[in-house]
Order: sequence, then structure tokens, then C-alpha cells
Amino acid sequence: MIEHVATDIAEFTHAVVAITRAYGNSRPWWRGQAASEWSLVPSLYRKGFSSKEGNINSRFRMMAKVRHTNCPTSDDAFPWLFLMQYYRLPTRLLDWSESPLVAVYFATEGEAGDDIDATLWALSSTGLNLPQLKREVICMPGSRDLRQLSQEAFVANKDNPDCRILSVMTEQADLRHMVQQSVFTIHGCGTSISDLPEADKYLARIRIPGKATPAFRQVLALFGISRAVLFPDLENLAAELGSLDFVLRAEQAAPADS
Repeated sequence: MIEHVATDIAEFTHAVVAITRAYGNSRPWWRGQAASEWSLVPSLYRKGFSSKEGNINSRFRMMAKVRHTNCPTSDDAFPWLFLMQYYRLPTRLLDWSESPLVAVYFATEGEAGDDIDATLWALSSTGLNLPQLKREVICMPGSRDLRQLSQEAFVANKDNPDCRILSVMTEQADLRHMVQQSVFTIHGCGTSISDLPEADKYLARIRIPGKATPAFRQVLALFGISRAVLFPDLENLAAELGSLDFVLRAEQAAPADS
């Protein structure tokens, strides 16, 4: 597997360009993870919820309509999964972004992980789908390629389950997904993408040493990449404005009294 090490933003930019060129100048999808050893597996499988998936999802769909004014239709499985993922229910979806800056923000966010290496994964979305669909495409909601994978998420007992892992684009139904440039993989099993056959052909990564993550956070702040930007709601805006770092920056930027 192609792996680059980035200790600063210049090396990071060089690695992003190199990986993009290796994929034929087709924009990779990016996922930032705070620990290099973490697998590329959705929360449904990481948290051991897969045996309860059908029951939990069906209950969510039954109880959501009185709480949410714009629910999908009952027979539209993938938009329901998308809605569940948005509200942090463990699902078979894994979040990616079309922006490497967004991904590196999530890889280096918070000081708790500064003693371990972070990882930025790069995925060729069409390369992932090629061996499974026999064509270089990205799946769209409503496509027949997704039908079984989506519908099985609401079935308690699955006979002959669809165990594929596919890349899929979705409608940007929320401002957050537009800002984060969100895209997804949908997983019919708990196998990590990195463990799939021939994963080296469509998966690469950039490792960021733990000692370098504070510098990355500083650069991202200069680039205007912050939690309040990526999560554009009042709660995160208030949290950022009330943080000590923001108050100190504001004081430093304030003009001196004449």
C-alpha cells in the first residue's frame, strides 16, 4: 500500500498531489482518523450492533416521523440510512470527504491524540467499486446496485446477505454535508476496506506523526478550517467563540488603546 509521511503542511500537500496523480488525476476520497491502527469499518460493526441492526433501524423509522418533519418515504432505504448516520445512530455507512483539508481536520482534532500517529486515508471510489460491479462507477441513491445493501439494513434475519462494500454519493440535504463535502461507503460486512483483496490498488494513506499534529491544527485554523465552520450550527459557533484559544486570538487582534 502506498504510504506517505507528512510532518508539516508542505509534505502533506506533496503527498496529496502524489496520491491524486497515482489515481490518474481522479480526485480521491479522504478520511481522517486520529489513530493509525484504527480500521476502516463503520460504527455498526465496531460497536457490535450488527446483530441488532434490523430491529434498531426499523424502530428508528417507526418513531422518527413525529420527531422530524422531512423524513424519507418508508420504502426509500438509503435516505433513511443517511438520516440515521446524520443523527449518529450506528449504521453501515462510513463517512468520507472529497476535501483532504476536511479529513486532516478530523485526523488531528483535539490534543488528546498528540502522543499517537494520525492517518489520512485516500480512496479511489471507482477503484473500490470496479472489482465488485465490473465497471468504474460511483453508486447513486436509488440505483439497483445499492438496493439490496440498503434494504438489508432493515431486515432482522438476512438470508444470503450482500457482503459488498461500495462507494456511494448522496444528496446534500443538509448544510453540514455540503461544507464537509461528504461522501460515503456502504458496508455489508465488518471487513475493513484495507483488508479487502487488492486494496493496494485503490487505497493509500498519509501518516501524520503525533508530534506534528499541533502544527497542523495551527495551520488549519489559519486556513479557516474549524469545528464551527464544518458544523455550521449555533451550538458549535458558541463553543468556538467561548473557547480560551478564540478569546486569546481576539485579544491579540484587538487594536491597542490610543
